[in-house]
Amino acid sequence: MNSAIETFHDRAAAPGDHWPDDDRTLAVAVARDGDAVVGSVALLDLCAEDSALRIVALPDATDETWVPLMREAARVAREAGGTVLRWVAETDGTAEPAVAELGATEGEEIYRWWRLTLPSARRAAPGAAVRALPAPDGADFRLGLEDALFDVGIEDGTAVLAHDREEEGTAAGLTELLAAVLGKVGAEHPGVGEAEAYADSRDDVLVEALRALGFAPTDRRAAEYHLALRP
Repeated sequence: MNSAIETFHDRAAAPGDHWPDDDRTLAVAVARDGDAVVGSVALLDLCAEDSALRIVALPDATDETWVPLMREAARVAREAGGTVLRWVAETDGTAEPAVAELGATEGEEIYRWWRLTLPSARRAAPGAAVRALPAPDGADFRLGLEDALFDVGIEDGTAVLAHDREEEGTAAGLTELLAAVLGKVGAEHPGVGEAEAYADSRDDVLVEALRALGFAPTDRRAAEYHLALRP
């Protein structure tokens, strides 16, 4: 694919909805195949005093457009005074050829996916404090416990669990909530064969709850990547 790369520095000129709804947006580069946009990368200027922490990229590109878009992002970031271009991306544990081609390095792990084969023999009995909450768009249901919740979506025979909480809480409380989620999946979606959830790598409480219900870590994870911007 021979894609043309265009860069825009204001929302009015950028095509479609490729400009993020974020006041820190510095620029957006898009890849076109004819009139169609086939990939994009947005750059956010975090205004950090440290130039290595200043520019963050939000890539949304195909394998064919990723490298040229990120090269353009690096050029724009360098001209804006950044010395390192940073972004977060998921990986399955193997080396990404495009990342290597760009000369970037992998930094710290941000979160990791965990998986459980259903039905689970280690499911605990849920407590009475767990309650059903209105589900947001894209979720099949939401269950909550005090300041914690799980949104659950059913995708191709897999229950995908997204967690959020305002307070640290306890592993016992999250285990109770997670048990209720698995029970509801089993009762209302008997054809589901697996459950997946992701956990922040520093969230020991959630990781303990996942382990308590039999979830195991996978190779799929998100990491921060860094590209040094040489003059």
